Amino acid sequence: MTSINPPSAPEDALVASRRAATALGDALNAGDLAAASDVLRLHWLDLLRDEIRDEALEKLEALSSAQLTTHPLLAVALGLRYNADPHRRSKAPYYFGLASLGIRNPAHRASTAECALILAAESVCLRLAGRFSLAVGSARAGAKALDAIREDRGELIGYLPRVYAHLGTSLYYGGHEDEALRVYERGYAEAGTTDRSSFSNLSMLAGIHALAGNLPEASEYVGMARGEPWTDEQRSYYIGTFYRIAEAVLALERSDAASARAHLDAMVHDCRSIEHWTTIARVEAMTALVTGDAADGLAQLESFVVQRGTEGQGTSARRRLASVRSLLHVALGNYEAAEAVLGDAGGRSPQDAVDRARLCLVHDRTSEALRALRAIAGRPQSLRTRAEALAIEAAIGLRTGGGGRSDAVVQQLVSVLRRSGQRLALRLVPERDVAALRSAIERLRGEYAAVGGDPDSLLLSRPLPALTPRELAVLEALARDPSVSGIAAELYVSANTVKSQLRSVYRKLGARNRDEALTVALFHHLIRPAPPVDAGAADLLAESGPGER
Repeated sequence: MTSINPPSAPEDALVASRRAATALGDALNAGDLAAASDVLRLHWLDLLRDEIRDEALEKLEALSSAQLTTHPLLAVALGLRYNADPHRRSKAPYYFGLASLGIRNPAHRASTAECALILAAESVCLRLAGRFSLAVGSARAGAKALDAIREDRGELIGYLPRVYAHLGTSLYYGGHEDEALRVYERGYAEAGTTDRSSFSNLSMLAGIHALAGNLPEASEYVGMARGEPWTDEQRSYYIGTFYRIAEAVLALERSDAASARAHLDAMVHDCRSIEHWTTIARVEAMTALVTGDAADGLAQLESFVVQRGTEGQGTSARRRLASVRSLLHVALGNYEAAEAVLGDAGGRSPQDAVDRARLCLVHDRTSEALRALRAIAGRPQSLRTRAEALAIEAAIGLRTGGGGRSDAVVQQLVSVLRRSGQRLALRLVPERDVAALRSAIERLRGEYAAVGGDPDSLLLSRPLPALTPRELAVLEALARDPSVSGIAAELYVSANTVKSQLRSVYRKLGARNRDEALTVALFHHLIRPAPPVDAGAADLLAESGPGER
């Protein structure tokens, strides 16, 4: 029988696959199922290559269910074979069930290395089937099994870094990003550049950090991924997806949409089948937005959804795409559509709250925007979400004259932008807010170019309906006197007339109370600001501004 050795990086991939297929066939012909399991354990990635998968695994189908249960790694190989065939995928769970029985059967205890591989494969298939919480359980168990191996892992499991990458991806899509990053780090640490299969971990680390807004960390991983021994093929195919995502996100933060577009175009994948489709769709949409074509970005996003069929309409996909979808609608002035998207997604994450706060800011509902931000105070959130939240809160403070508190928020925003390397957060507020933030940053830190540069807002400003002269007079009187009777007396009209005109003013300004109406009016220069107050009153105003986050 052909000798069995761990795979070596320099060997041609297809040649290695052919050798592994021959070794597997020899073992099965001899009825040596233990040797066949050893071939799979060391060469599982070679045996799953499209070019030889069917011929390599065809003989496994002749085995009985009892034999597959006793040798669960063989059952997993069959399950993976069927899972890769869209016309026969429904048969895959049967073989995964046999493998699950095998590793949990005390009478036929699989080795720890086999258990780790089986659990990794199980997590992959559960993830691809959209059963993310179950996939997380299998991934955690698989990582624990790997940690329990005391011998040389590389001698027991072929392409070990890829096993870690699969476990990490199940954790990532299951919503456990920090756990996923630790698993990817472990996977890369196992081999680094001595095993080319560790590129998956490097790629995922770069992309996840970039998406989360941790750009210095992302840049470090991207720099490593650009060099040897990695190949252009690795950087462009499935395992390099998140590397290309990282490159695109870094380019977008520099407002370099052309470079972002080039990295996205370098990907080689089928959007109908790749599991990273929602991430690709989000970055494609942001690229269109930075390019200045939000309409095309929205059309492309919906095209992705249509191509994914029922999966594209599922709850998970809607939640993953809600943030960028609502942002595109806001950029186009489709505010009702943006509100509908956020309501339909029904998410409760910090990013969901920030998206709602942004929509309220565009509508000039500053108090409602602030309430949305206060709801996530103290909750764990990514650096990207934190930067966007601070940009919105700073804009609110500058609109409402938050005094010292407003300046403090601007200072926090600058610190987060400097340390994270982000720039886009400053462009995701309305145009007048971008100008106000620019002035405040220059006044306080004198370094807007270092954190923001020159690009303007990516959002379309909401046009305000014109107020009649009488409505403007009522609004100016409202700034001086909050009472209906006082306004009526000043303008020599009835209280009912004042109430009617105030209702019209509030409706046109999108305001829900006096404070919001005056904030909107001042922000859009519809009325003159009140005369300066004394120092003691200024302190009181500062204390009554936006609450501590």
